[in-house]
Amino acid sequence: MEEDLNELGEDLVTTAGRVIRWVRTDGFTLSLASARILARLNDNGPSRISDLAARERSSQPTITNHVKRLEAAGLVERSADPSDARAWLIKLTAQGDEQLLQMRHALGANVLPYLSKLPQRDLKALRQGIEVMRRLMAADRVNR
Repeated sequence: MEEDLNELGEDLVTTAGRVIRWVRTDGFTLSLASARILARLNDNGPSRISDLAARERSSQPTITNHVKRLEAAGLVERSADPSDARAWLIKLTAQGDEQLLQMRHALGANVLPYLSKLPQRDLKALRQGIEVMRRLMAADRVNR
């Protein structure tokens, strides 16, 4: 049973990665890495660069460079961390929120032609699978 769960986990992660690579992203002004940072800020609220780097499993200099570009584009803003004046909190701006919504909408629209060819039972299974994943991730957030 444990081996089956390990294989399920492998299939889940590799399939999720393949889906991201499969969806067309041409015409987007943001890289997927930048979009992930906006999504992270949307999901978790204002964050320090060190926290973003840890959550994105990236280096602080890499995240700092992304944040600088996002800030120059008006998609995020920095403010002093009230708990530590040496640190900055990075916050999604209204423009960043709108850009993220547009990108998510475009990604969904890019998948629409494929989804429209699926039978209703497959669409139902996908919706159920997504709901299971949301519950798994919500439970993980509570345990951290």
